[in-house]
Amino acid sequence: MLILLLLLQLIIPNDASLCIFTRNIHLNGVKQQLQVESWGADSIRIRLSPDVVLQTPDYQALLPEKPHLGSDDCRQLNGETFSNGNLQFTINDDNQTWSIQRLSDGLTLFQVQSTQFMPYIYPPSVYSPIYSLYNLSLSYIHSQNGYLYGLGEHHYDQNVTLPYHNFYLPFQFSSTAPTNGDITIPWYVHSSGFGVLWNLPGYGSFNVQNDTRITWTADATHQLDLWITTIPKEASIASPFYALLMKNFVDVVGRPNPLPQFASGFWQSKNRYRSQDELLEVAKGYYDRQIPVSIIVIDWFHWITVGDWSFNPKCWPNVSQMMDQLNSYGMKVMVSVWPNVADNSENFLPMKTAGLLTHDANGSDITRGGNAYIVDEFNPATRRYIWQKIKTNYFNYGIKIYWLDADEPEGSRPGLQWWYDRHDAEIAMVWVREHHRTFYDGLKEQGEEDIIMLSRSAWIGSHRMGVAVWSGDIDSTFVELLKQIKVAQNVALSGIYWWTTDIGGYRGGVLGDDQFEELLVRWFQFGAFCPIFRLHGERHPSVPDNECGFGNGHNEVWLFKYSSQIIDVIKLRESLRDYVEYHLNISHQNGSPILRPMFYDFADTECYTAEDQYMFGTDYLVAPVYIYQATSRSVYLPKLSQQNAGWQHYYTKQNYEGGRRYSINVTLNDFPLFVKTMTN
Repeated sequence: MLILLLLLQLIIPNDASLCIFTRNIHLNGVKQQLQVESWGADSIRIRLSPDVVLQTPDYQALLPEKPHLGSDDCRQLNGETFSNGNLQFTINDDNQTWSIQRLSDGLTLFQVQSTQFMPYIYPPSVYSPIYSLYNLSLSYIHSQNGYLYGLGEHHYDQNVTLPYHNFYLPFQFSSTAPTNGDITIPWYVHSSGFGVLWNLPGYGSFNVQNDTRITWTADATHQLDLWITTIPKEASIASPFYALLMKNFVDVVGRPNPLPQFASGFWQSKNRYRSQDELLEVAKGYYDRQIPVSIIVIDWFHWITVGDWSFNPKCWPNVSQMMDQLNSYGMKVMVSVWPNVADNSENFLPMKTAGLLTHDANGSDITRGGNAYIVDEFNPATRRYIWQKIKTNYFNYGIKIYWLDADEPEGSRPGLQWWYDRHDAEIAMVWVREHHRTFYDGLKEQGEEDIIMLSRSAWIGSHRMGVAVWSGDIDSTFVELLKQIKVAQNVALSGIYWWTTDIGGYRGGVLGDDQFEELLVRWFQFGAFCPIFRLHGERHPSVPDNECGFGNGHNEVWLFKYSSQIIDVIKLRESLRDYVEYHLNISHQNGSPILRPMFYDFADTECYTAEDQYMFGTDYLVAPVYIYQATSRSVYLPKLSQQNAGWQHYYTKQNYEGGRRYSINVTLNDFPLFVKTMTN
């Protein structure tokens, strides 16, 4: 029956929903089944397996529904080639390797060198494999010189550049970051006009050498599963084309939701507000000073024991009263939730008994370290149990925004973990998306539509669940600020649309230190032009412990040395909220991020080298200051195609011609922020 269906699909190619090319090939003397299929505009999906190709993997990046195509987009030209739109797949004469071409210009996008399947040695365990698994390696060469971008969030050394040169990325948690805040998204776009998605959810790696030699690996998979897209025939790489690739991307992985209106303003947070009284005092301070706050945050250890998922009543004695007060200030609350349960929590025994925790190969619960255990988010029963606790202890009080901290998950034990009877080597990178599903599904069941949660990790598909990401526990330094300016741009090209940092950095900020106080101003100027505008950090010196635990120094803007400059930035962001919401609605429609590299909008070689500045929507060019005591800043202003169009400095109102680099004077009261304008 399967063979008959496949033959019918080849006989009736004008129905694009059945446009599939299949054949058997031999790799390293082993017969394997190849399936190439149209999958979106100018895009194909390639699957290769020593066994039967599985049509619907249970955990994947692609949506299960195939995108609709026109009637004549795909065709099989002969027994060796298959095309869809502007993309062609060709089996080479050796019947072992293949290549991808773009039809409009005849460019070979990449040439496969080798595809190797080796038997995966399933660890001895009480669990039985669902199907045969393999260790997979795919190597190919980019035939065209150029650079690749995306791949998630990686601040991996002191000299981060936007394109990934000689970069090795293991697919494990926080693998290239010193502590956390590293996110792997197996998707990249290339400057010669194409993108590649590795549609596999387990451990593995990505390696690029000399900008051209690519190797993907998977530790445990049943098949190769690759999605490739390019620009349409009428487009040109001489014009900005990244928006076309990002649209194709969201067509197959899903679109982000529009940003809830309440989330576009300023978020106030610190490590940590220890009690209801402390939080209300800070909220009142903002309200009385007429400093707008959209969301105020209750951080970790508001509980008695990790895994209680509830407030410590000694420190938070009347949550209903607290919420009434915050609502009167027009502030919403976000509360920190961790994915761990300690053995002295009230939830440990029920979860252990029901098998809702991470297991080892023998089926025993496995600790993440100490007395805490990671929950099994692949298990639907786990998700239901946790949501019921969240609903009872937070949602029913009106707290509907959740900060999903430490959800790589922190303290994971790669190679030792079994989730829902599956080994982590096969599915681990999706754990965080299933964690997000706990909250998203729970909120949807309650009829909520304006959903946003903050997470330290993500995978493809998290953006469909209202997930915003922040960049982890980064250092409070000017060096780190520059890193984040660059990290933000690769994050945007990875399909992470709602993104933020800890303004001022998280670690090492000393209040009263001149350099740190200036850093706060400069970071606010950057933070106001991120999709999410959020202050957080661990400030020193700390305050003495009290009955509600430890606390750090103040993190309220009116107490900083340069408070007036910072408050002006908050008011600037407040004036831009309609603009932010408008552009994040565009993200929902076509996949274009609001924060993006300048080459996203301008086909200008200088835009590829101006990595320390970026576009914020269509109108604002942002060049944050990242040098201590800087008095000037070099800025490149791209040439605009419209007649009489130019750039205006937001603060000085001076007009500038595009296509040139300028030295812009700066003070603590301003920074190089430019707006498109029409000149006489």
